[in-house]
Amino acid sequence: MSGMAAPAVFFDLDGTLVDTTYLHAYAWWRALDEAGETRPMAAVHPLIGMDGSGILRTLLGRDDQAVSDAHAEHFSELHPLVRALPGAQTVLGRVAATGGRVVIVTSAKQRDLGALLGALDCDDLIADVVGGDDVERAKPAPDPFGVALRRTGADPASSLAVGDSVWDVQAAAKVGMACIGLQTGGIAAADLAGAGAVATYRDLPELLGRWASSPLAAVLDGAVLEGGGR
Repeated sequence: MSGMAAPAVFFDLDGTLVDTTYLHAYAWWRALDEAGETRPMAAVHPLIGMDGSGILRTLLGRDDQAVSDAHAEHFSELHPLVRALPGAQTVLGRVAATGGRVVIVTSAKQRDLGALLGALDCDDLIADVVGGDDVERAKPAPDPFGVALRRTGADPASSLAVGDSVWDVQAAAKVGMACIGLQTGGIAAADLAGAGAVATYRDLPELLGRWASSPLAAVLDGAVLEGGGR
């Protein structure tokens, strides 16, 4: 691969590397309840990973800045509970040690990134971070991956996304990039595969255990993958 750019792996953050999916669901549930717009948490959870205005339009039929601000406040109160998911540091370390570039592509805003990346504690392994403040539209829009690809100069066919939601898979597909689906955000493997995930794993330790046969190992070895999605 002499003369070629190192392959890039684009990791989602919430629910993929840090255990925050249910913290976000709770924060949205509280914000909605306080606004007199109570929704079952089971209706909120599958939407996590979608951009906030999309969550509100799906649940309420409209955007609502006050509810969005309340969610942000409630989630900030939960920052001390943020933990890295098991295997996160090991996976990022292996990607970097194999010559890959670790790029974080997240809908998280700057106000939360410090707590999330602090819990992950892998700054030395991360080549770049694209957050929600860097784009006009967050996932499932393709904008976050589009920005990440431009910054890195990576070829989507020679890169790979790793995420825990159908929104990650859909956003990656829109830029022609394949995506691994992890069940660490509570989304079933069948739903991730149905959205077009090129492979699914229960969690990061399972991905590590099946590393040699994974699309991640293939991309790091120079393989070209066909973008997924439906």
